[in-house]
Amino acid sequence: MSHIQDRNVIITGASSGIGAALARVCSVAGAKVALTARRADRLAAVARDLPGPTLVIPADVTSPQGRRDIARRTLETWGHVDVLVNNAGLGAYGPFLETGPEKWRTLFEVNVFAAVFLTQEVLPSMLARGRGTLVNLASIGGLAAHSDSVTAYVASKHALVGFSRGLARDLAGTGVRVKAACPHLTDTEFFEAGVGAELMRGEVERFRSFMDSPEAVARGIIDRLDDDEVIFFPTEKPARAWAGLRDV
Repeated sequence: MSHIQDRNVIITGASSGIGAALARVCSVAGAKVALTARRADRLAAVARDLPGPTLVIPADVTSPQGRRDIARRTLETWGHVDVLVNNAGLGAYGPFLETGPEKWRTLFEVNVFAAVFLTQEVLPSMLARGRGTLVNLASIGGLAAHSDSVTAYVASKHALVGFSRGLARDLAGTGVRVKAACPHLTDTEFFEAGVGAELMRGEVERFRSFMDSPEAVARGIIDRLDDDEVIFFPTEKPARAWAGLRDV
């Protein structure tokens, strides 16, 4: 992972799960890491365990001011951003007819629009330097309907994959890479915090033994940071799952 050494990295949703694991992997490998999420106390706890330079930015990525603050503080502190990881995400589980407009809008604000508009804040500085990497944390659910009762979630992750593909085409030749990481089930508190978490609890326990660890997913993302493909699987588990889901 030496290719991440000395890079300046922003990670959203860094207070737990894959985001916190990414922060550790990047910091240990020699990167400077800007951590952002809403929970300042959890961010501080993650930052205390990191060996390298760390910037803690409590912010709500669904807020225009929050996104501006993330970009401004990182650029003012370190001068440029090498890697933006749009990791913040929200799950949703439940019958389609019981998933109302407010839940749909919340899901798209977190899973899609936050990534789109934070990218707009950071991208100009990358284009000015002629290099950078944008990583969107999608899901196997961004490629296929991987479960029942997750229509809204699948729709939001498909949108994020589509955004990644479209932006990659727009930025071809600029030196800025766009990537969408598509993990499968990962053992994090993601399943406890999403819409319909109480309905999902039994399913989560049933599949926990099949889940990847957040550390394995984080290492897989960083290992593939400079690969050419836009859409990629960070571990073998989603790659195997995709073989059986590609027509769903």
